[in-house]
Amino acid sequence: MKAIYYFLLLPILSVISSNSLNNAFAAAINTRHHLAQIKETEHLTDFNFDIEINARLIFPNLRLKKAYFALQEWKKAILSDPENMIINWDGVDVCSYNGVFCEKAPDDPSLLTVASIDLNHGNIAGQLVPQLGLLTDLSIFHINTNRFCGIIPNSFSRLTILHEFDISNNRFVGPFPNVVLDMPGLKYLDIRYNNFEGMLPPQLFDIDLDAIFLNHNRFCSTIPENIGHSNASVIVFADNEFHGCIPKSIGQMGRLDEVIFTNNKLSGCLPEELGLLGNTKVMDLSNNKFVGTIPEGFGNLNGVEMIDVGDNELIGTVVDVICTLPKLLNFTFSDNYFDRLEKKCEKPVKPELVFDYRQNCLPEKPRQKHEKKCLPFGTMRQFKDTSILEIEAKSL
Repeated sequence: MKAIYYFLLLPILSVISSNSLNNAFAAAINTRHHLAQIKETEHLTDFNFDIEINARLIFPNLRLKKAYFALQEWKKAILSDPENMIINWDGVDVCSYNGVFCEKAPDDPSLLTVASIDLNHGNIAGQLVPQLGLLTDLSIFHINTNRFCGIIPNSFSRLTILHEFDISNNRFVGPFPNVVLDMPGLKYLDIRYNNFEGMLPPQLFDIDLDAIFLNHNRFCSTIPENIGHSNASVIVFADNEFHGCIPKSIGQMGRLDEVIFTNNKLSGCLPEELGLLGNTKVMDLSNNKFVGTIPEGFGNLNGVEMIDVGDNELIGTVVDVICTLPKLLNFTFSDNYFDRLEKKCEKPVKPELVFDYRQNCLPEKPRQKHEKKCLPFGTMRQFKDTSILEIEAKSL
C-alpha cells in the first residue's frame, strides 16, 4: 500500500513529456508568466559574463540572444547525451531546441523569451553552468532522471519567477542548495534522489512552497522547529538520516495533505499536535525510533486515508477511535510492541480497510514477536499465564 501512495505524491503537477511540451502545458506557462510579479530584466553585465557570439548571428531580441549564449555554454558542459536530447541545439532559433519552450515575455508581450526547460529522462551526463542564470524568464526547470553532477550555481538566484525546480534523480552533491531560498516565485521544489547532505536550513519552511521533496539524500540534521510556518501541502523527508523529535509546530500546517517521514532516525514520542492535521490524507511515520503510545489526537484525523507507524518502538493499546476514522483505508502498525487492540480494531469495520498488525505483542494473533522481545517493553498480557521464570527457562 505504501508504494501506491508514493505514486500519489505528485497530483499537484501534470506529467510533462521529456521530448515536447503540449498546448496545455504552454497555456499553463503563459498563465504563470502573466500572474507573476516581475523585476526588470537584468543587464548582461550584472552577471559578469563575457558574451562571445558571432557578430553575424541575428536574434529577434536581446533575451533570445542571452538564451542562445547560456544554452551553448551549457551544451559545452554536457559530456554525454545518449538519447540525443540536445542533438538539435544549434543555430539561433533557440525556441526550436529540444526541451526548450518559448513564450511571450511576462513583462513585454511583444517579446518572445525562453519560459521553460524540460530535459527529463535523458540520461544526460554533465553539469549546470552559471550562465543559466541569464534565463531570467524561466518559469519551469525540469532535468529529472539524468546524470548531472556538481552543485547548483549561485546565479540561479536570478531566476526570480521560477515556479518549478525539479533536479531529482541526478548526482548533485554538497549541502542543501541554499540558492533555492532566493527564488521568490518558487512553489515546487524537488531535489530527491541526489547526494545532498548535512543540515536542513530553517529558512526552507519560511518561504511559500507548495511541495517539498527531500527524500533519498543524506541530510542528517534535526527537523527545524519552524516547520509549522510552511504552507506546503506535500513534504517528503523519507530516506535520509534526520534525527530527533518531530517539532510540535507541525500542528500548525493546516494545508498539509501528505507528510512522509519514513526511514530516518527520528525518535522520541509522537507529538500530540499531529492530531491537529485534520486535512492530511497520508501520514507515514514508519521505520524510525519513535517510542511511547499513539497520541489520542490521532482520533481527530478525519481526512486521513493512510497511516503508517510501522517499524518503531510504540507500545500500548491500538484504540477504536483510530480504527474507525471515516476515510481510513490503510492502517499499518506492524513491527512495534502493541499488546492490545480495542474491539473495533480486532476486525476492520469496512471490507476495504486494511490493518497490518504483524510483529507486535498481541495475544492470540498470528505472526507476532517472540515473547522475549516483548518482555522488556512490559507487554505481558499475552503471557499472563506464564511466569517470567518459565519464559526464561524456555530460552535456555
